[in-house]
Amino acid sequence: MKVLCIDLRSFYASVECILRGLDPQETNLVVADVSRGEGSIVLAVTPKLKKLGVKSRCRIFELPKEIDIIFAKPRMKKYIEFSSKVYEIYLKYVSEEDIHIYSIDEAFLDLTSYLNYYKLPIEGIAKKIIDDIYHTTKIEATCGIGDNMFLAKVALDCLAKNMPNRIAYLNQELFIEKMWDYHPLNKIWGIGTGIEKRLNKMNIYTLRELANTPQEILEEEFGILGKELYEHAYGIDHSTVKEVRNYQPTNKSLGYGQVLFRDYNYKEIEVILLEMIDDLATELVMKKLQCQLIHLSISYTSKVGGGFSRQMSLPSPTNSRTVLFEAFKKLYYQYVQDIPIRKIQIRVGKLSNENYVQTSLFTDSEKIEKERRLLEAIGQIKARYGKNAVNLAVSHTEVGTQLERNKLIGGHNAE
Repeated sequence: MKVLCIDLRSFYASVECILRGLDPQETNLVVADVSRGEGSIVLAVTPKLKKLGVKSRCRIFELPKEIDIIFAKPRMKKYIEFSSKVYEIYLKYVSEEDIHIYSIDEAFLDLTSYLNYYKLPIEGIAKKIIDDIYHTTKIEATCGIGDNMFLAKVALDCLAKNMPNRIAYLNQELFIEKMWDYHPLNKIWGIGTGIEKRLNKMNIYTLRELANTPQEILEEEFGILGKELYEHAYGIDHSTVKEVRNYQPTNKSLGYGQVLFRDYNYKEIEVILLEMIDDLATELVMKKLQCQLIHLSISYTSKVGGGFSRQMSLPSPTNSRTVLFEAFKKLYYQYVQDIPIRKIQIRVGKLSNENYVQTSLFTDSEKIEKERRLLEAIGQIKARYGKNAVNLAVSHTEVGTQLERNKLIGGHNAE
């Protein structure tokens, strides 16, 4: 197997430079909405700023004050347009079934069955594609090549960005040679900071130490993930682009999250919670689904840090806005502290088709059905006339965020 993992370099920032006729390699530009305040997240920075040590995903107030920086408000529609152009380029080289879009700026391409056709080494095909991306869009791309998806992704994340031609290749032998002593572990695909901390507690700090840990011990600590960690330590990955592309999770869930425009006190969050649950309940009704599990995550202001993440099972499946709001409120007030809040996420799981669900004996079925019909009507109106066609009264207060959020794509300006 020969797989490419292609990343569009500093994608959002590069698009903003290109639209301004500027060179991303020579421009100090960040993508961030300054109107949201100094605590707003920087979504992307240009390669020039990265060389100066500025990181994406920092806060505006963390940017160096001694550098003149251009601030670009996020324009998600423009980024989607550029991403679509790049996807069309991929289709010139491989068929749709051999492409897995990993994110708006990253994709896997399976070149295995195309090597004989192009009669080029895999590095040559990779160069041909990233050159085409640059000549068509002016966006520089980086490429990892591997004998499986995992190796391609690691080659991209850990090696390619430091290569003169921005292309790196890993097979299992090269992986053991170059990556076994690589650190930190959280730079390796599939190992987040949480897993890294748990591995560190087991005195595992490198892939070499991970590979030398018995698989049984890893499975005891991590469950089925332990087997994957052990195999990845040797560069083994059995998944294919086609399988990943067509994968449908069996245990689905629905959810919403937002980073707030400012720090909210814990009492104000009840309004935000109601807005989000209104959206979530409407989606459940429109999809004719009900849920029996709720999950809530709260992150406090960065000045304090911390937060909590809790879930709760419901007595019976529901898609009632009233029932869900009361359940989420109970979970919220059970754990929240009087600390300013900056981020909130809600999610529901254990989904089932509402046609097969028995109504609980302890609920007013007539009232619930009346609410369900109302949400269905609201969902139809929004689908036809836009998300802001119908809104809760609280959304028109200074605390509500729904009116502004409905103008966004992926939580950012849709312009």
